Amino acid sequence: MNEDDTRLVDTGALLARTLYAHGLGAGHRLLDVGCGYGRLAIGLMSTGYEGRYKGFDILPLQVRWCRRHLTPADDRYRFRHLDVHNARYNATGTIEAAAVRFPARDESHDYCALFSVFTHFYADDVRRYLAEIRRVLVPGGRAVTTWFVWDDARLPAITAESSAYPMVHVLDEVTRYETESDPLKAIAYREDFVRELVRGAGLEVETLVRGRWAHDGPDPEQFQDLLVLRRPPLGTATRIRRRLGRLRRRLVRAGRG
Repeated sequence: MNEDDTRLVDTGALLARTLYAHGLGAGHRLLDVGCGYGRLAIGLMSTGYEGRYKGFDILPLQVRWCRRHLTPADDRYRFRHLDVHNARYNATGTIEAAAVRFPARDESHDYCALFSVFTHFYADDVRRYLAEIRRVLVPGGRAVTTWFVWDDARLPAITAESSAYPMVHVLDEVTRYETESDPLKAIAYREDFVRELVRGAGLEVETLVRGRWAHDGPDPEQFQDLLVLRRPPLGTATRIRRRLGRLRRRLVRAGRG
């Protein structure tokens, strides 16, 4: 990660603050998608988070480090390796990202975190991960995600030399990237296209905060663009049907159905 210990801890604390600022509570169940060396986990540990945490990553070295050093410190923190293919980070991966299944049950988590994940994904992989986010979130649950997004008004800023990642190369009408020989180093999508992907997955954009990577974001602590996504809560009729279904199953198990 090209980080020393101090930077690792400071970044983890920043990521934890970001989640808290967008509603993460002490008892929430969190899935950290792309956990890396456990920056977010370290940040949560240092701030007294009391919920359940599960992280997974496509790189085995990072996962082994987290299992060896973080889980023994607090067994509520669990880590999984998923051998997902990524042209830049895991070219030999055996699972195609467009077919991945997160290591979590349906509606088992209140929050998902994806920091610096969609900034390294092609659109088909983004689409699949959004579908998995919806699957594992409870109704009303949130995903705190980071991106590089743009629109016509922002195009001069994201292509300028002063941008942290000048998005000067064009993949298609909705996709731009920085490095010609390495598109997944930093990849950006049109904002309206991102919103379309989110809607298509059955999610909604709750908050969008532009980061300072293009020198036009309002929050000095927010580097990438932040999108808080939400799985819509259930309507009244659906809640009633689910409650009746649970009641019938309990009666069957008790031998009275």
